[in-house]
Amino acid sequence: MQGPVVRRSFIARLATIGTAIAVASDSARSVVERQFLDQVSRPDDYQLRLWAEQGWPAAASRWGPAFPVATGRTVADYRLIVQRRLLGRPAERRPRVLFITAGSEPLELELLGPDAPVTVEHFLALVDRRFFDGNRWHRVVPNFVVQDGDPRGDGWGGPPGAIRDEINPVRYRLPVLGMALDGPDSGNSQWFINLSPQPHLDGTYTVFGKVVVGATARGLGRIAQGDSIVTIRRVR
Repeated sequence: MQGPVVRRSFIARLATIGTAIAVASDSARSVVERQFLDQVSRPDDYQLRLWAEQGWPAAASRWGPAFPVATGRTVADYRLIVQRRLLGRPAERRPRVLFITAGSEPLELELLGPDAPVTVEHFLALVDRRFFDGNRWHRVVPNFVVQDGDPRGDGWGGPPGAIRDEINPVRYRLPVLGMALDGPDSGNSQWFINLSPQPHLDGTYTVFGKVVVGATARGLGRIAQGDSIVTIRRVR
């Protein structure tokens, strides 16, 4: 599935694999497939395995089933997330982060732990690593979204891994923080803030924060594509 707020890495991976098997004639395809698959390890991305199941039997037999999706978290990890984001103190359930962009007034966002606990935990781990510091807003669409979370600055980057979607009742009416996707359960480091109501995003892209300070023409409205994010840090 490709949505309007997409991490492009999935498209790139599909294009690479598709090209490898498309360049061969029918008679040579099995040789090309075998040589390619001998050199490529099983992808961690479940969507690539699902794509193979649906149309590339040779790859599917090598890579195995798409499901269940590996999250990389243990039961103990989830218990800790519940203790913090659902049962913790107010500052743990609804922590706040400050976005400082060169040339714009700061944005302060409240993260919605009770609505998207795993996503909030994942995002804060990246914040604490200073993963976003020095990035550039790689996508700005007037009256739609501003988007970042890619250290490459072109929409194709991000760390390995993914998290599951956490669809909740929060809607894209006021400016909120949403998780960009390649497809279901593919969120990671790229995120976006809507600039106007976007009801077509409801129920598809995890909402995990809301703008509480800076949703003005001098703050959110002044961000331009390529602007530098000086830092994103916790304020409580």
